[in-house]
Amino acid sequence: MIARSQKSKRNGKRLVSEYFERIQAGDLRGLLNLFSDDSIIFEPFSKTKFLSGRLEIEPFLETVILANKGMQYEIKMDREQNIDEDRVVALVTFHKGGSVTARYSFELNYNSEARWSTIKSLDIEFLG
Repeated sequence: MIARSQKSKRNGKRLVSEYFERIQAGDLRGLLNLFSDDSIIFEPFSKTKFLSGRLEIEPFLETVILANKGMQYEIKMDREQNIDEDRVVALVTFHKGGSVTARYSFELNYNSEARWSTIKSLDIEFLG
């Protein structure tokens, strides 16, 4: 039998992969469904620096999908920071002309009865 932490870590990594797959596929509904109703996204692009709830998150995700069309990127799970079972950190290097790397820190809500997770918060930080 697999312990909860192993299940939720595996589930969390799968959820992070699904987040990027849905962006590539242009699947706004599916992408939005990965987030809990009260999710928060901390991002460097808006004046408020964070978006709260699906109503605020949806237009941001729509822009993310548009901005990522034709974008190539590599995703690496940050092993040093992935020690908490409810947190997954991915380093993403985007390639389009040049390259830029961002740290995506996902905090997850794990539902043990349903055996799935949703994104509670996402912190996006571009690295210099």
